Amino acid sequence: LISQFLLDRTSTTNTDNMAKKRRTESKPKVEVEPEVEVEPEVEAEPEVEEVRENETNKQPDGSGDADDAEDEIMNEAISSEEDGDNDNDAPQLTPLPVIKSSITSDGRYHNKQRMLLLSSRGITARYRHLLEDLRTLIPHSKKESKLDVGKNYSGSGAGGGYGAAVNEIAEVRGCHTVLFLECRKRGQDGYLWLGRTSHANSSFNADGDGENVAGKKHLMITGGPSIKFHITNIHTMDELKMTGNCMKGSRPVLSFDKAFDTVDHLKMVKHLFVDVFGTPRGHPKSKPFVDRVMGFYYADGKIWVRNYQILQETATTAKEAHSQKKLTGHAHATSLIEIGPRFVLNPIRIFRGSFGGQTLYVNEEFVNPNVVRSMEKKDKGDKYVRRKGEERKRKAREENIVLPEDPLADVFN
Repeated sequence: LISQFLLDRTSTTNTDNMAKKRRTESKPKVEVEPEVEVEPEVEAEPEVEEVRENETNKQPDGSGDADDAEDEIMNEAISSEEDGDNDNDAPQLTPLPVIKSSITSDGRYHNKQRMLLLSSRGITARYRHLLEDLRTLIPHSKKESKLDVGKNYSGSGAGGGYGAAVNEIAEVRGCHTVLFLECRKRGQDGYLWLGRTSHANSSFNADGDGENVAGKKHLMITGGPSIKFHITNIHTMDELKMTGNCMKGSRPVLSFDKAFDTVDHLKMVKHLFVDVFGTPRGHPKSKPFVDRVMGFYYADGKIWVRNYQILQETATTAKEAHSQKKLTGHAHATSLIEIGPRFVLNPIRIFRGSFGGQTLYVNEEFVNPNVVRSMEKKDKGDKYVRRKGEERKRKAREENIVLPEDPLADVFN
């Protein structure tokens, strides 16, 4: 029995082994990759410290040779550009400086200033084109037709003539400042009026208790101040044909001469120029750009007005950028190009009120154009008198020249 049991046991174990072999042969064989030993990384800090020590030995001051490095980079870029391989080696140009505004705006239109722009009847084409140029440059201006009133015209208040009519028009149009061009002698003489109208100084009436009553405005007759100029040397945009150009409605940068801060009467002139030519911030017709400069310069007792475009040019090549950076310190260049119009203002008189009132300043050096023309005619008359006098003297001299009789004239007769 025992031997039979052992034989059965060995036969079962053999069958089990055969089945296991069959199973292992039917399964796919998976190759196991040998493990790769990873070497530990070598620390590079000592080498970096040695390099830093060498750099410190080369630069004991600690200031660095950044400028020399930049020059070397620019020189390499220029040489590569000359060889024709400047596409990949061109240096990066310095960006334009960002000018941050010192005034924070809430996006609303607060300084609601309007300027009345008009002229008298009888102006020439040159004056008409000048007003059209000023109207395009001043977006807060209100255009009005030519004014034709007599000297005997009296408005709602005291005074008369052009002053009363302009103040009434400014009140109707809601204008605070005025630019009025008056022509005389059939367009030979031009006078420019600048000032604040009576509408700008209007206030509310007060009742008996001293409280302001809404809706009741008191028109102050004085207004002012106002300045009368003699305008000469006018050149319009079409006449100049300058290469400069600016965006229509852009806000200008008003540049004043140093004399506008030292001379007393020029200080008041400066404030009026700011009110008239300065575009209010956030005006609906203005553009949020500053691309032109309006300059006012005082020389020979006169104010010279010029209008320029602010042109910023960026270098197109590395060589130009390098030369420009050596000259100005930036890779871009800023220049001014005249646009026009240009004219000269000679101040005559400053009034306390609007188109009249107490005189605050009188220009003693101003000579009326009528006096100049009369002197020129007088010089021509003196020249005629001198010529006629010379003719009379010559005729008298010829009459006085008489040859004496010769006693030997009848000897051979």
